Amino acid sequence: MGKRFQLTLTIGDFKLLMKYYFTEGLSVFNKRKLFGELNDARIVGKGSLPLNVARQGAKVLVRNIGKHQTFRVHIVAQNPEPARLNKIMITDPLSIALLGYADGHRTEWEMPDGIQRFELLSVHRDGEDPEFLAADSPNVCAGYDERFV
Repeated sequence: MGKRFQLTLTIGDFKLLMKYYFTEGLSVFNKRKLFGELNDARIVGKGSLPLNVARQGAKVLVRNIGKHQTFRVHIVAQNPEPARLNKIMITDPLSIALLGYADGHRTEWEMPDGIQRFELLSVHRDGEDPEFLAADSPNVCAGYDERFV
């Protein structure tokens, strides 16, 4: 992994990640990574959080580098309707892996099928990215052929 980026989090997202850190079942890899990230994290107020940082309500275009897949997700707080506009809970392992990172950043996170490398291609908040919802299929990103994971 190359350059390490500092997470930028709201206090709410920081508390969520701390709670996640103390859950049972978190892999050793993820626990070590999350510990380092939380120790170095920059905490800001909601109004000071840069627009391009992944947080609750963010729509993220992300690439799984190892699997050569590009997909989009909308990080939400409440249980989304099944397969509705690629919404995932903020407590989803992918959400946890992305929280606090800005577009252009890369990160690694251990998923059920092994350690995955992700690159955040773009991050938008609700109402900022009309193309996010305009793709022909809810599982395909505009301009990309890879299927949603």
